[in-house]
Amino acid sequence: MDQVAGGGPRPPAVTVMAGNADVPDAVAPPPGHPRFPLMDALRALASLSIVVVHAAFLSGLFFGRTSVRGLVAHLDFGVTLFFLLSGYLLYRPFLAARILGAPRTRVRDYARRRFLRIAPAYWLALTVLAIVPGIYGVFSSNWWVYYGLLQNWPLYTKTGGCAVDQFRCGISPTWTLSIEVLFYAALPFYAIAMANLARRLRRVPWLALEGAALVTLAVYSVLIQGLKVHYSPYLFFSPLGRGWWFALGMGLAALSVWAEQRGRTPEPLRTMASHPGLLYVVAAALYVVPALAILPPSPLGAFPAGSMSDYVGEYVLFGVIALLLVLPAVFGTDITVGWPRRLLSHPVLSWLGLISYGVFLWHYPIILGLRDLGVPGWIPSAEFPVLLVATLALTIPCAALSYYLVERPIMRRKRALPAAVPTRPAGLAAG
Repeated sequence: MDQVAGGGPRPPAVTVMAGNADVPDAVAPPPGHPRFPLMDALRALASLSIVVVHAAFLSGLFFGRTSVRGLVAHLDFGVTLFFLLSGYLLYRPFLAARILGAPRTRVRDYARRRFLRIAPAYWLALTVLAIVPGIYGVFSSNWWVYYGLLQNWPLYTKTGGCAVDQFRCGISPTWTLSIEVLFYAALPFYAIAMANLARRLRRVPWLALEGAALVTLAVYSVLIQGLKVHYSPYLFFSPLGRGWWFALGMGLAALSVWAEQRGRTPEPLRTMASHPGLLYVVAAALYVVPALAILPPSPLGAFPAGSMSDYVGEYVLFGVIALLLVLPAVFGTDITVGWPRRLLSHPVLSWLGLISYGVFLWHYPIILGLRDLGVPGWIPSAEFPVLLVATLALTIPCAALSYYLVERPIMRRKRALPAAVPTRPAGLAAG
């Protein structure tokens, strides 16, 4: 069994150490840190769920009154999964460097990695899609808003087509990407603040400090969501506004590092990890029952057709469901144990996870273009499945080209970064 720095056995975790030549550059963790390969498939599931919900919305399925409407309309849950994965994968290296003495990545290198991962592929998609099938705003005087991912906030006045059709203004789903980028920017400062707090409060266990901070973040985010109409969009469209989802991922990262520091996984986590199928069944039940009970979002997407309590309840519940789906990808050594791990290790899902960023970027304008061509109308009785299949048939090749021609070559520049700097000799841990 593998050994950790402190001498104990490594806890169950589906990991691959960075530096493995087989690890794709786009998903490689910082040098000296473990990779969690089952996360790739979770990215695929998140991106595909977003494609499904947008195809359903733009095909008119939301206007029906069937159980299918409720089940499909809440698949924007994929955004929750993306945010939780970001919280886990990006915060864990900061914690591991401080607590376990793992290699430390300099902030400028971290910023460079994040920029290379996000900006080039986004700028390419934005420019191409503004030409074909055509989206508004990109070639206007407000071009800087869209290239700068600033469209969430009232920094400008919408003109031209953007003033008429908000859904065709830039790449509409990237409102979530702007929140992600702000989270990337804020995370190093949060990590530095937590490290300083831990030094000042040495007698308080570091995990307790992390938990208190993350609970505070989560509570504030729920308040922001619940008082949406009274808050500025600067808060609502911020990492704090979605802090419950990010906090769950960051909390899972803290538990993972704590388990490695102790040399063993706590019994509750080990029990859950050994029954991944049960976790997924519970997650499915938590999704299906409220999806059938809570009305889907309104056609404008601003609020669900139900009450504000439904909206906040869905926000909280989505985080719990995402946590249940991610747990088997973090804890547990054998990918053959349980059908969820076998599913997440499937090569097709793993590959779709590699190109998932492109799927997210390209799919929505492609749906708009297909609607312009009247594609769903060819088979009126099956508008939703026709639009969905046609969207995937065009989106996946575009995403693959983006990955192989742009994302992968650019992300190889991560290898040119200076070697990570250890925070302390191996075997010494803070907290």
